[in-house]
Order: sequence, then structure tokens, then C-alpha cells
Amino acid sequence: MTFPTSGKSYALVLAVSLAPLVSAGRAEAVGFEILKPHRAVYEVELEEASERSGIDSMSGRIVYEMTGDECDGVSVNYRFVSRVNANGQIFTTDQQTASYETPDGREYNFLTKSFVDERMDRTVKGKARIASGEMEVKLDSPEQRVVDLPGADFISSHLVKVIDGARNGKHFFSLNVFDGGDDADEVLKTTNVIGSPQIVGEPLPGEEKAALVPLSGEEAWPVTIGYFKTNLTDSTEATPVYEVSFLLYDGGISRKLIMRYPDYSIRGTLVGLEYLEDTSGCQLKN
Repeated sequence: MTFPTSGKSYALVLAVSLAPLVSAGRAEAVGFEILKPHRAVYEVELEEASERSGIDSMSGRIVYEMTGDECDGVSVNYRFVSRVNANGQIFTTDQQTASYETPDGREYNFLTKSFVDERMDRTVKGKARIASGEMEVKLDSPEQRVVDLPGADFISSHLVKVIDGARNGKHFFSLNVFDGGDDADEVLKTTNVIGSPQIVGEPLPGEEKAALVPLSGEEAWPVTIGYFKTNLTDSTEATPVYEVSFLLYDGGISRKLIMRYPDYSIRGTLVGLEYLEDTSGCQLKN
């Protein structure tokens, strides 16, 4: 793989992979109410890279914020800034993403802006809607067009289903997901592997102890999610586009992030966390 990848900004590839780790879910269908609005900060660095990747070093930071509830839907905003040394060049990427999923999980608005060295590199903007088991994606950018896709979970609903599966002792299941990433014109198949719950009370390498206070005494599930193309033929080897591993808490917070790509992997370390006050006054009718 060349670096950055052709037709995609480096920040877009990385930020889309993080989105499922820190999103919220569907209201009545899977339960927005189990998630806790919060702001989390992750320090990101290169774990390893092959010679083919061209990557010598990378460091960065993600600031993530989730707000909303089962009445109003959920909004996610995050910014991922990284400094990369690759193929003899040093550059800075800046990924700014905003998304909103309606309470019924049937509509998903997304906007991603990618900058390289403070210059606009790419914008992906659109709205996806599910009706009668099918999905229609209306794109405004990078070009105006309409894409018809099979029905799938949006990233927020997907995460809530992972938590629900973990609560019920499921260790493996597959789901199709639409995340609005890349050109926002395809559904990915996920394989979700969940381990037994555990309490990890002590800070992991690089973690800030103060960031762990809200998680004190809570159990977390080790989770690994592989993302696969859905248009594979029988002769195509089923290898993931990327794979993510993390410790997942019941409220939707993640620690110990590892993002693996064919030629490199990166690590995300939790260094800041605060729960946000719910001021909506949400009260579902029985």
C-alpha cells in the first residue's frame, strides 16, 4: 500500500475506523438509553508498520464527544489531528467528523472534512435512510448522487448491538454496517468477537490515572471487530479491510484501542474522560 492511499486522505481512513468504537445506538430497537454522553481524549501513535507502508512514525490525538438520548437521537463530533512521517515527508492531517442518528435508527446524517497541512483535502457529506429493508444514500459531496444499498446498521446502532450481545454472553456474531466512510457508497460486513468481562483497574501504559476515575470498578469486555467487503467472490480471499480491538464498557466508552491495517497498526490510549450532563429532560412514553 502506498501512503497516503490513493483517493483517500490518511485521516479519513483512521478516523472512520475509530467511529464504531465510540458511538451511540438506536433508541427503541437497541437502546440509546444504555449509553452515557461523554467526552473522551485519546493519544494515538504508530504501533508497527511494514517497509511497504512507508511509515516511519506517527503521533496524534483524538477528541471525541457524544451527546443525545433515546428521545432526540445521538450526535457524535470528533477531531483527529496527527503528525505523520512517511516516504521521507512529514505532514499533518486534521480529520473533523460530525454525525447524527435519529432515535429510530432509520436516518443517519454525516459530514467529514479532511485537511492535510491545513489545506482542504476532501469532504464527504450525505444522508442515509432505511426503508423497507433497503438503504438510500443521498450524497452532496464529493459529488451529488444517490446510491442504493442493502439495509444495514449505522455505526451507532451497531455498537449498541455489540454491547447487548456482550451482556447476553454472545461471543461471536456478524452484522452489516454503514459508516459513511471513504466514498460513502458501500456496506461492510463485520465479525464481532467478544471475550469474557473483566475489571482493569490499574492504568495501562500511557493512560492518565485521572481519566479512569469514571470507570472505577466497572467491568469491560475485550472486543475485536473485523470489517470486510461484502462484494467478495468465491475466489476472493476474505481478509479484513481493517480490524479493531478494544476494551468496551457498558456505557460505550473504550480503552486500549488497536487499529490494524494490512501494512501497519496504530494504538489509541485513553488520557481524558468526562461524562456529560444530560439536560434534555427526555421521558419516553409507555
